Amino acid sequence: MTSRMREKRIRRAGLAAGLALTLATVAGCSSDGGDNDEPIDTGDQSSASPDAEGGEAEDEAALVALYEAYWDAVTASENAEELDARLFDGITTSSVMEQELSRIGTWKDVGGSREGAPVIENITVTVDGDTARIEACKNEADWRLIQDGEELEDGLPESLTVPHPNVVTAERTSGNWLINASLTTDEATISC
Repeated sequence: MTSRMREKRIRRAGLAAGLALTLATVAGCSSDGGDNDEPIDTGDQSSASPDAEGGEAEDEAALVALYEAYWDAVTASENAEELDARLFDGITTSSVMEQELSRIGTWKDVGGSREGAPVIENITVTVDGDTARIEACKNEADWRLIQDGEELEDGLPESLTVPHPNVVTAERTSGNWLINASLTTDEATISC
């Protein structure tokens, strides 16, 4: 680990928007068909560690906000009736946006959607220059799977209904951070 790389643990509890990348293998995921324009309550704002240096603290705070915005966009996309690529503007690279819209669109094509939101907590940010890694614990127990208007009682694997790691990476381009990849749970350095 370089001297510029510092890991800061940033904790927050409460509901946050979430993404279920592993749901690509679970049938019935996407929009609830509702017209929910209410913002998602992400709980108390996280703040960087008090001992972080000015620039690092600003980067960490910006990355926590980016991660929360990412989950807001994914949750809104999966819960909405129609896909809206604009939700990901300024949050993800075009390749991540396309990956998400493709995954979510597949579920919408078979009458699938989501309702509710996952719980995201224990956000960890690691910054190394213009790259970053963001990890958190995600619990999808309250983010229900809906298919053709009916809740799928046993639609989610049990492993998703308990806190489990979620990992993304981000890059700074032209002064702005964007999420540029989603990693597998196996690549997490945190445990939940």
